[in-house]
Parts: sequence; C-alpha cells; structure tokens
Amino acid sequence: MGTVNKLPGVSGGLVALITGFYIEMINSLKKINFKIIPLLFKLNFSKIDKNYNGLFLLIILSGIVISYFTTSKILDLLFNSYEIFVWSVFFGMVLASNFILIQNLKTWNYNTFISIISGLILGLIISFSDPIEENKNTLFIFFCGFISISGMIIPGLSGSFLLILLGNYKLLLIDSVNSLFNSILISIGLESNLSHDLELLKIVLIFTLGSLSGLILLSNFLSYLVRKHEETVNQFIIGFIFGSLIILWPWNHINEKSLLNDNFGISVPKLTEITNIMSVVWICIGLITVLSINMYVGKKNKIRTDRKEY
Repeated sequence: MGTVNKLPGVSGGLVALITGFYIEMINSLKKINFKIIPLLFKLNFSKIDKNYNGLFLLIILSGIVISYFTTSKILDLLFNSYEIFVWSVFFGMVLASNFILIQNLKTWNYNTFISIISGLILGLIISFSDPIEENKNTLFIFFCGFISISGMIIPGLSGSFLLILLGNYKLLLIDSVNSLFNSILISIGLESNLSHDLELLKIVLIFTLGSLSGLILLSNFLSYLVRKHEETVNQFIIGFIFGSLIILWPWNHINEKSLLNDNFGISVPKLTEITNIMSVVWICIGLITVLSINMYVGKKNKIRTDRKEY
C-alpha cells in the first residue's frame, strides 16, 4: 500500500480493498484520537493494541515506511533519467483510474452531472491557474501531509495526485524521503560520503505530523462521506480529475523542439519523434497497469479478512 500511495492514479485504499483489510483499516483508523499520545509516551503497547488495534496498524505503517524508502530511490533515478516517461505513466494511470470510477457509477441523473461538472470546474480552475511551484513553507508542508492522507481512506482518490497538484510531489515523496534514508545510513555507519540535509529532515517531520493529524481528524469524516455519499464523492472526483489532467500532461513538463506548439497551456508533441512515440507507449502501459489491477479487484471482490472486526 505504501508503494502504491506514491503512484498517482492508484490509491492506497484501493490496495486495501483488493487485499481484504480495507474495512478493518477504516474501523481501526476511526478509533485513533489524541488520547493515544500519552499511551505512546508510556510505551503501553498492550493497551494501544487493545484499544486501537495497534499491532494491525503498526504492520501497515511499517510496510508503508519500508516501501516509501525503496520506491523513492527508484522514482528518483527514473525522474533524473526518464522524466517524460515517468509523467507519461502517471498520466495513463490517472486516466485509467477515472475510467474505472465512471464504469462503477451506479446512477446517472441530474445530480450526477451537477457533481461531475462541479469537480470539472474546480479541476480546470487549478489547471489554468498559475502553476503551483514547489513550496517549502512549514504550514504548507503540514497541509500537504494533512490532505494527501485521504488517498488511504477514499478508494479512487490518489494522495500522490493531490501532491502533484500542490506542486510538492517530488519534494515530499522523493527528495525528503531519500534524505531521511541517507541520514539513517550515516547514523548507523554504513555511509560516510553523504551528509545530513537538515532542511529536508525537517520537511519529513512536518509532513509526517501533517499526515498523522489528517488520519486522526479526517478518518471519521472521510469514512462517513464514503459510507453515506459514495456516489456523489466519486462523481465529484471524476470531474475533478478530468479537469486537472492538464497538469499531468507529459509534454508540459519538458521544453524541447519536439513540440509543435502550445494551445491553451497544453504542449502538442510531434509524433514523428521517437521520444514522443515512446511516451505514448508509456501512457498505454500506465493505462493497462491500473486497468489490470481493477480487473483483479473484480475477481477478488468477495475477499473478506479472517480477522475479527473492530
């Protein structure tokens, strides 16, 4: 789930749904409140496990942390060497996730189109506004953590996609995580050629605090929305993603002669260039990847966890 959380277009909540622990995760997260903090300081793990399903959440958190380190290293390498291809895969994945949401809509009526159009308008406003650039402001970093955690709770909404819209995807999910990993290597004596980046370490801490706060404060509200207004939430997300896809358009992230022109903020590629052809191929790969995951979900839609419910 941690690996998928870093890929725009696929939410961690979707993976939880596939593997059968989504309901237990939501029910456990809903119980978390600020009363857990004194128990953590007292290291009262037995009470944490009893009151908050602590062992289960610890296993999930450990998987997320480990996968964050490994995935960030891979993404850092890919961004440095194949940036346009990375954006192409991301574009395909997000586009496919929207097709899936449309396919899963149960009702089409006047309210459906109102919700989709509302989301579309918001997405277009964001897309055609001045691009949000990387921002290291403390409050903004905290907000990024606070809002991006919703991808774990709402299947279909990608927290990583939200970070791209906020302009801090690479800073928070790649650069800062790699900096923390390097600091750990230095601290345990496995690496001496690196140095601590205190600014990025501070960013990791603030982002983590924002994410934890989001889990505590948003889990009840978002789970209520999913439970009571799932269709409306999905309809709004569909419109929002379509409206903001321009931000992910691969050729908007490069400045090369392989582009024909720029119409309404969208760079048009020359399809006679091999790089552009390969980018289209990677868009298709992104599409196929997410659609394949969704097909697997369809086959496993009767999976239920054998653990007791909380």
